[in-house]
Amino acid sequence: MLDEPPITLFAAQPGVTPGWVIRNLPAWSYTKSVYGVAAWQWVALPLAFVLSMLAGSLLSAIFVRLTSPIARRTATAWDDELLVALRGPATLFLGTTAFWSVEPAIALRRAASDVVGRGVDALLVASLLWGLFGLLDVLAHRVGARIAKAGDTKDRGGALSLVAISTKAAKVLLVVFGFILVLGQLGLNVTGIIAGLGIGGIAVALASQKTLENLFGSFTIGVDRPLHIGDFVKVDDLVGTVEQIGLRSTRIRTLDRTLVTMPNGRLSDMRIENYSARDRLRLHAKIGLVYSTRPAAVRRIVEEMRSYLAERPGIYPDAINVNFIGFGDSALTLEVMVWLDSREWTEFTVWREEVLLGLMEIVEKNGSALAFPTQTIHVASYPSPPQQGPTEKRFER
Repeated sequence: MLDEPPITLFAAQPGVTPGWVIRNLPAWSYTKSVYGVAAWQWVALPLAFVLSMLAGSLLSAIFVRLTSPIARRTATAWDDELLVALRGPATLFLGTTAFWSVEPAIALRRAASDVVGRGVDALLVASLLWGLFGLLDVLAHRVGARIAKAGDTKDRGGALSLVAISTKAAKVLLVVFGFILVLGQLGLNVTGIIAGLGIGGIAVALASQKTLENLFGSFTIGVDRPLHIGDFVKVDDLVGTVEQIGLRSTRIRTLDRTLVTMPNGRLSDMRIENYSARDRLRLHAKIGLVYSTRPAAVRRIVEEMRSYLAERPGIYPDAINVNFIGFGDSALTLEVMVWLDSREWTEFTVWREEVLLGLMEIVEKNGSALAFPTQTIHVASYPSPPQQGPTEKRFER
């Protein structure tokens, strides 16, 4: 710490004279300084900043309180959401502006005042970027809500995924732009930084090859829309529900309730089977009848099964297939293939149970039975060998 006469403290700030607060401070508070900033100024700066932020919070709260009734009376909801999203950025902006207005009263030296001025500029830029973040969130929410009210279910899911991915990409670009802008406000050589990024761009691209691959994969998924949030899918051997599609990866909740994260770059090259995209659900069953079933009984069973399925509610009427398809190892095989005009898996399982029980009753009613794997062994009988008496041996001398 350096000792200075009090008069040198204000010599760098013409027109600023010690007020009653300065006159009533102890002498050490303005005779002791660090880096040209007096002790009282080290205390006054953070105190003024905190008080300015409190004032900014109070002003933004008053503004929201006054404008909320007006926003609630409008027919749309976006203005209410915008008020909530911009309250934080407004607090930072108003608080920083208040601090900038009171900072000259602290009578800093020119060098220290320049440093504080750069910090104020950086905070103002940060508040604007924060506000743009909130605006992006509100815009994405409103676009998503409008998409959810119109269009087909499949299109809705794909559009919502694309909105989410585009919003995240815009936020990433905004962060990069804001970072460079804040560095420029802090007095750093932004041109050199951008040039350095350009020179190191190849190295960064090589180092982040997988990241870029996943990023482009996410856009591929968003454009092609092979899956959407909430879809029940099969990806290779993985079966589950899509919970989130991000910029880098997609998360799938499996039937065991585990969460699997798959990189988008790999996912975009994989075979994806989307069960949620089915327009109807299929029942495919093979029914084996015992070999003792007579041909007339088989004909009756097939005809009654066709009539039974045609009368069932929810059956897709243009494709009811019941056929005798061949002679199995231990059964006469019937093939049943029909579709339920529904996409709900729970409804299908209940319907399938009722249909299969009905088909069993038809088999039983016609005097047949369901076959199970059997093997019949035929043993051929051979004549018994002739009886032989005792063998007599003769020895001759």
